[in-house]
Amino acid sequence: MIILDTSACVEYLKGNDEIKKCVMKQEDLIHITSITVYEINIGLERTKRKISNKRYNELYKIWTEFISGMEIFPLGYKEAEMAAKIFDKLESRGERIDDNDILIAGIMLSNGINKIITKNIRHFEKINGIEIIKYE
Repeated sequence: MIILDTSACVEYLKGNDEIKKCVMKQEDLIHITSITVYEINIGLERTKRKISNKRYNELYKIWTEFISGMEIFPLGYKEAEMAAKIFDKLESRGERIDDNDILIAGIMLSNGINKIITKNIRHFEKINGIEIIKYE
């Protein structure tokens, strides 16, 4: 299995052909986390408020169709516990990354998922056990 990070989902919503090609060529199943749902919905709500309801509806339709066949991995106890361990390891090395990325990594690793498609390489490369699938 592979997790699709928020940065990749944003690029998909923008119509980036490279992320679409990257997703299509994967042999493993691609899923998302509840953290990505949260982050994407922040952007959608912002679109509604700052741009228009019409644009929001267009993007919302694309988004829901895109994720319709994906499993959405939640943030539960074991995932939060793993995220705390990741946070502590990073902090002990004097490294910090966004909390949402730590939560995504915690969800991934506690569910036995070690691959992520992301443009946010500099954050996820700091976390042991995660393989990054890059796209342009």
